Formats: sequence, C-alpha cells, structure tokens
Amino acid sequence: MIKDKYRRLFKTRNFGLIIGFIFALLFCMIGSVSGFFAGIEAKLLDTYFSLSTKNDDRKIADQKGAWYTASDENISDDILILGIDLKTLQRFGMWPFSRSVHVDLINTISRIKDPSEREKVLFLDIFFIDNSVTDPEVDQLLAETIAESGTVFLESILDFYSFGEVIDEEMFARQSILFENIGLVSNIKGDWKKILPYYGLQTNLPEINAGASGYGAANMSSAYIDNVVRKQPLVLKYSVLLGEAPVEMLEPGYPVDESLFQRLAWFDKKNVEHQIELPLTEKSLEKLQKQMYKSAPPLYYYLDDGITEQETRVVGVFEDFFVPSITFSMALKYWGATYDDCEVVPGKQITVNRPSGDPIIIPVDDQCAIFINFAGPASSLAADGVKTFPVRSYSGYVRDTSDDPETWPETGGLKNKLVMVGAFDKGMADDEKQTPFGMMYGIEIHANSLNTMLTGNYIRYIPSWLNTLAIFVLIMLIAFIASRIGNFWSLPVSLVLAVVLFFGCSELFDRTSYLFNYTIPFVGMVFTYVAIILYRSSTEEREKRKIRAMFGKYVSPDVVSQMIDHPPELGGIDRELTVFFSDIRGFTSLSETLTPQELVKHLNVYLSAMTDIILETGGTLDKYVGDEIMCFWGAPLEVPDHAARACRCALMQKVKLAELNAAWPPEKQLAIGIGLNTGIMTVGNMGSEGRMNYTLMGDNVNLGARLEGTNKVYGTMIIVSEYTYAMVKDQFVFRELDTIRVKGKNKPVVIYELAGEL
Repeated sequence: MIKDKYRRLFKTRNFGLIIGFIFALLFCMIGSVSGFFAGIEAKLLDTYFSLSTKNDDRKIADQKGAWYTASDENISDDILILGIDLKTLQRFGMWPFSRSVHVDLINTISRIKDPSEREKVLFLDIFFIDNSVTDPEVDQLLAETIAESGTVFLESILDFYSFGEVIDEEMFARQSILFENIGLVSNIKGDWKKILPYYGLQTNLPEINAGASGYGAANMSSAYIDNVVRKQPLVLKYSVLLGEAPVEMLEPGYPVDESLFQRLAWFDKKNVEHQIELPLTEKSLEKLQKQMYKSAPPLYYYLDDGITEQETRVVGVFEDFFVPSITFSMALKYWGATYDDCEVVPGKQITVNRPSGDPIIIPVDDQCAIFINFAGPASSLAADGVKTFPVRSYSGYVRDTSDDPETWPETGGLKNKLVMVGAFDKGMADDEKQTPFGMMYGIEIHANSLNTMLTGNYIRYIPSWLNTLAIFVLIMLIAFIASRIGNFWSLPVSLVLAVVLFFGCSELFDRTSYLFNYTIPFVGMVFTYVAIILYRSSTEEREKRKIRAMFGKYVSPDVVSQMIDHPPELGGIDRELTVFFSDIRGFTSLSETLTPQELVKHLNVYLSAMTDIILETGGTLDKYVGDEIMCFWGAPLEVPDHAARACRCALMQKVKLAELNAAWPPEKQLAIGIGLNTGIMTVGNMGSEGRMNYTLMGDNVNLGARLEGTNKVYGTMIIVSEYTYAMVKDQFVFRELDTIRVKGKNKPVVIYELAGEL
C-alpha cells in the first residue's frame, strides 16, 4: 500500500506539481531581489512603449494643410518647447550664435505689462561655461537680462569623475552661488551614502549663475549598456573632497559631521569607492588598515630629513551636496514649493509638502530616479509632423524690445507656461539621445520627465506581494499543464499562455503605467516546463519500456500503445472478463508420426496463426502450455464487448484452421477444441518480485478450461457457457447443447455451441 502511494506520487502528473512548487518558491525569492533581470526588463519597457497607444498619430486635419493635435490628459498643456531649429540657424548663423540673441529671446518672453500673463519658468538648455570670445561685454548683459527676467532656470552637468583640482574648485565656487541664492535639497532620510557620488561639475559663468531664479542638474540616466535613456534622477549627490588623511592617523572619534553629510571613503586600485562605516573603533580601524594596504594604491612621501621614503594609504573626507535635477526644480516651481518642502527617501519616494494643496508623492528608486513616462514619439517642427508636445521655433520669439515698459505687449500667450529652450536640429551639438521611442532631442526628454511629474503619471511596479503571487500562480499553472497534458499539446498551450501574458503586461502598462516583471515568471515557466518534460522523459520512458517488455508478448502493438498512455494497475484486481482456452485433439498421436524438429516447426505455424487472430481481436495472450493456448479479453485495457471479441476470435480461428488443414497433408491436419467463459476473474501480475506473469485466477477461469475439454464429449469445436451466451446471444448463432455440472462446480451450467455470427 505504501509502495503504491509512493509510485503514484512520483508519476509525472503528481510529481510535476512538486517540481513546479519548488521552482515557484525559487523564482518568488528571485522576484523579491530588486533589479534581477533589469536589463531584459528595460528592453521590454521599450517594447511596451512601442506597442502602446502613445504611438498612435494624434494629428487631425481641420482642413487641407491645417493640422492640430488632439488633446491628451496625460500631457500637460503648460509645457512648451522652443526649438533652436534650422530656421533659427538660418536666421542667426552657425551655432553657437551670439549671446545677444539669447538676450533678445529672454526680453521678448519676459517683457509683458501684466505680470499675471507671464511664463512661470523659462528654462535654457544652453551652457554658458566660458566667456564670450567675440563680445565679452555681452556676458554681463546676458547676466543682467537673466536677473531681470526672474524666471530663468539654468542647468549644470555632474560627472562621475573629477576634472582636476583647479577646475573642480572653480566650478564648485560657481555652483555655490546657486546653493546660496536658491538653496539645495537637505531633508534626506534613509541611507544617503548609497546614492552614487559625482565628483565632477560643469556649470555656467558666476555672473550668469548669480541672476538665475532656478537651477538643476541636466543628467539623465542610462543605467544599462545600451545607453537608452529611460530614467532621470531627481536628486543627485555631488561630493566635494574636504581633505585627505593617512589611514594611520585615523582614530576613534575622528571628526566627521554626518549631519552635514560628511563621510569617509577610500578608492581601491581599480578606482572603486569604498565607504567607511562610522563611528570608528579600534577593531574597525585595524580591519580597515589591512584592507587598504591590500587593495588601495600606495602613496609615497619623504620624512622631514628629505631622505627616508615612507609608504601609506590615504582616506578621503568628503562633504555631499544634494542637487535637484532641472526638471524637479521646474516642477517644484510649478507646484509653488521649495526644496525645504521636500523629504527624500531613496528607494522609496520624494514627498513634496506644498504650502497649499495635498502632498505630492513621487516614487523613486535607490538613486532617487524616476522612470520617464514618455508621452509619445519625438515631436517635429513640421506643420504636419508628429506633435507629442507643442514645439515652436526659437526664431519666432526673438525680437528687439524696448527698455520702456510702455512699449511692452499686454500678453505673450505664455501664461503659466513652462517654456523650455533647447537644440532641435541635427546640425547643432550632439544633443540627441536614444530613448524607447528612438532618437530624441535632450530638451524633449526633459519635457517628458517634467510631464511625468506634472501629470502624476508615474511608471510603477505592481506591489511586491501581487508580483510574488502572480509568479507563483503562473509557474504552478505551467506545471499543471506540463504534467497533466501530453507533450503534443502542452507546448503550444504553454506558448500561448506566455504570449497572452506578454500582451497582458503590455496592456497593463499602456492603461495604468504599472509594470509587471514579465521576465522572472517567464524564465520560471520555461525552467519548470523543461524540468517536467525532462522528468517525464526519464521516468515515463522507463515505464514505457517496462510496459512494452511486460505486455509486448501478450497483446497487439496498438494495445501496448494505449497501455502506455493509460498504464494498467499492477497487482491483482477483480474484473469481468472473457477467458479463452484451446487445445489440439490427438496431439499425442501427431507427435508420434513427426520428428521433434518437424513437430516444433509444425506447431509454430499453427500457434503463430492462432496468436495473430487473438491479438487482432484485441485479446491478451496469457500462456502456451504445450499445444494449449490460454488468452482473455477485457484486461489490461477494459473493453465492454470482451465476450463478442472472444466469440469472433474463436470463429476466425475455425476458418483459419480450415485453411491451414487444406494446405497440409492428411497426417499433419489438426483438430482443436475451444472453450469460452465470461465472469468475474482476478487479473494481474502474479508471482514474485523477480519473476511475474500477467495472468488470471478464479473459478470462472477454471470453468473456461473445463468447457474446452467438454468438446470431446459432444464432438464440437467451440463451446461457450451460459454467461458468455447471455452477453452475445443477439450477435451470434448458437445451438444449446446441454446442462452440465463440471468438476469443482455444484451449480449446473447450460452450455452452447458457437456456430456462426449473425
């Protein structure tokens, strides 16, 4: 009983579910690890964008040659791009053109009589790092114009690597002007040390920075080797080296003020930064020295005598400054909030507590970055081109303006607009970057990032518990399919499920901006399917070979094939069957007239012919006992017409024997007797563990054997019992012979001769 239970457990239909459960747990744990298969998921995100309705052309022709773009609730109406395009370059010359042009642009936009009609932000995606060579005085004029405008936002670029002490000091001094005049993000919660540091900085001339109303880093995130822009960090960490100290000089209590975001770090020979945990202890310092002397590059110096050379390792003391991105600064201005209203929790969210209105929650990753929810493909300046965002030519907003406010217009049509100025022509600086929608100018990537925040249409992953549940259910579903359905159907069904899941994820993203980690369940489904198929191949093929070896001698190949799909139950079971016995009459006399070799050859011809008929009618050959044949119908595969099959086999053997006798000489001709009985019999593998035989047992088997011998008394060839007769009397022709009591049976049995088929 216990053995049968284990045998059922290890059948593929059951053990496959156990395999699926193991893989489901494994991939649920993998799914809980952030960033697993992140590169593949990034590519899938690109595919979701390409399949989304955002790719639909929203241009509508009002009349021939006149186009407008249908409104979209996921695109802010307050974003406007002024592109420095081909028309602009044709008007003002080769880029970079004179900075006086930017002065005219700023004045044209900002000199409006009614302040309430003013733009909210004028962002210049343009660097003014060096002094103007052709017109040095224009830099001061530009600085004054920027200050007068009161809405100009300027950008900086952070770099992971230092530009050298002289440049770094100069650039930090310039950036400090922005820190002091405008502020920076300081309310950082959680482990701020894990945010990647930037050591290099590029920013504008000090007098230009001094007039800015807002600033931010223009960095975009290309976290994967394909360099496709998908994210933008909203808060970046700029690290300034305060000083260096030999590791031997460190001691417990070394002054590091973490409230000012100061920290200790060292770099190994591969220039990889290593944070030093605080507070320092004697034990941690001892461990640190060993580690640094093993992995950090050495510093050599001379003692005061100028002769003795010493070797040490140095630790850097850094102070971190948290710089907002340019788009985050613009969004804060739009919301009427400041940096002091922000609480940053890396890996979780940025909370903007607006002075008026509900708090704004921005989901961010561990680098304080958001996925840019691109609103559509790159916009075009052409009248009939794609217009994800409204894009107008820079040149259309450059006019000479008077210093006299009386000459200023009442409005410029830019009320509360976030005006973004940047390159929009391939002939300019290399400002195009790869995005999920293909190449896109940097200014429009900023617009998409800003739009993501203004509309609150953030790309988020589904809750972790739901993701884990989905992974578990999907893998178990594949396990069920692979273990319960044959290979012919399980593969296409599994493929259809994977395709449906993919397009379901795509539709989920398009409708809700939620991401489901497709890769993890897909890989889990593949591993589960392959593992179950391999298990089935290794176990069921062995079982099939066993069945072929056991039953190939007894039943036809077709029956064996059916048994492989539906293996018989091993051991003895009671079942209604029809048993068949046949024997040669006068076999002893025949054997005396033939040599042993001739007898065997002659007998084999007869047995082969009779056996072929048994197998042809679906019977199971039990055994040969000399010239006697024992077989039965109804096992190992159940057939409802087992009695009819047995009768048909007996009649076919009668005809076949007549054909054989016609071809043999009189001394070799045979006569046989056949007995058939139907009833409940015990069928199964009988014998020992080492040697078994699939056979029948029971009184009804014995009755069939007795009927075969009764043919001698009545001079008949085929006798059936009343039980077989009752099941097939309407299909065959019978002649009632007698009522007899056979040996071992107290109850008389009516017997019939089988004469033919109706």
